[in-house]
Amino acid sequence: MKIIQSFWSQNLENPLNDNYGWLSEAHNWLSWILSANQLAKFYRVELYTDQKGYDILINQLQLPYHKVHVVLDELNHYHKSLWAMPKIKTYSLQNEPFLHVDGDVFIWKAFSEELLSGDFISQNLEITTEYYEEMWNDIYPNLVYVPAEMQDYISNKNNYAYNMGIIGGHNYEFFKKYAATSSDFVDQNTSVWNSINGFNFNIFFEQVLFYNMIKKSSEKVNCLFSDTPNDNNYIGFGDFDKVPNQKTYLHLLGTYKKSVRVCSNLETYVIKEYPQYFERLRKLFPFHFSHYDMFFDKAKNVDLKKEFKLKNTSEIKEKLSDEYLVGRNFMALEFPQEFDYLVSHNKAFELVKLSEIEVVNFFDELSNENIKTVAIPELGQGISRIGIDEIDELILQELEKPILYEEFILNMTAYLEEDVEEDGKANFIQLIQNRVRFFLVEKTLFFKVMVEETDLISSK
Repeated sequence: MKIIQSFWSQNLENPLNDNYGWLSEAHNWLSWILSANQLAKFYRVELYTDQKGYDILINQLQLPYHKVHVVLDELNHYHKSLWAMPKIKTYSLQNEPFLHVDGDVFIWKAFSEELLSGDFISQNLEITTEYYEEMWNDIYPNLVYVPAEMQDYISNKNNYAYNMGIIGGHNYEFFKKYAATSSDFVDQNTSVWNSINGFNFNIFFEQVLFYNMIKKSSEKVNCLFSDTPNDNNYIGFGDFDKVPNQKTYLHLLGTYKKSVRVCSNLETYVIKEYPQYFERLRKLFPFHFSHYDMFFDKAKNVDLKKEFKLKNTSEIKEKLSDEYLVGRNFMALEFPQEFDYLVSHNKAFELVKLSEIEVVNFFDELSNENIKTVAIPELGQGISRIGIDEIDELILQELEKPILYEEFILNMTAYLEEDVEEDGKANFIQLIQNRVRFFLVEKTLFFKVMVEETDLISSK
């Protein structure tokens, strides 16, 4: 099956100056670096783009596409908010079975043959809640044309859509018809583009329309995920700390693109796994990445992780080096999965709070009160903070000095009342385990395996 991606620069004078819905301009391109490279591990991927997209993705970033089609400049008369149009156009150009993968989707495993055998393939079915309904109610009165295929949605006879993080199938002729209907939906409303929320309009001429056309034809859709979440309730799709062992597919849709934590993990992952691509991107955004004062490559990254492990100590560090902090960030993506392995296999290991971490009171302007937080030093003299509760504070107190995990759990259960039943005790231990994992993700804890060290977890 042909695996494809599409990028349209929206006819912007300089696409590097637009964030495309991301936390920053640079994070959009970090996403493309990771998406293209992870796909290239399993497939020969073809890119559909315009001339400016070709210049950035191919000439400057040198992403590993097998073939590139520069065909999307003809979309330049469309409003820049219509981000789904390059996908629609790309579907219409297919003359063989295909799977389109969005640039904010990352995979760590090839798609199953069963999934790819379908006439129609999608990420998942989703329920359209009042979240989509409010968008539609704002857009619909302004439209001058709505295709007949949307009638069931308009009359509330269904409330579903397909998430199209991945989309395609063997019935490429249907996709030509769908693309024509979708394009007509957009083109016949040209006069109202400036009076509607074009960003939200994409959802309806892409996802909702596709569901309704599929429903009318009674076709089966192979979905990557069998769950049917609400349209605004995608949980866990940005969990970099769970790839590749617990998860092999991430999709940074919606608010994930604006999450500081998720975007930070995306950045760290790209630097760790694809340093040569990061260095190319850094040349395009020297100011954005000015807090890194070192050159990255695979050998350097291995040394940074080793340096973090060697230098970590329970003694206060007078000055944290940038090398130490980068190595810590790398390990924060690996430690959680090593922790999962050690706990599930009853391995002996020590835990300790990183010595640079402080528990402090912080005035929260939203709640207008002081809250207890963990202050975490970051690159560029920054500080990130996470709120903690009483149990969290007890955990961190117990981990002031290195302690065997088994002993730590015994110490924590000692805080329970004597008459707590076994189920209650087991639930408490699970809670503690979850919080320890959370603190590992949040760059707060360090652990040492009490055996000869080996690479327990592959990061690829």
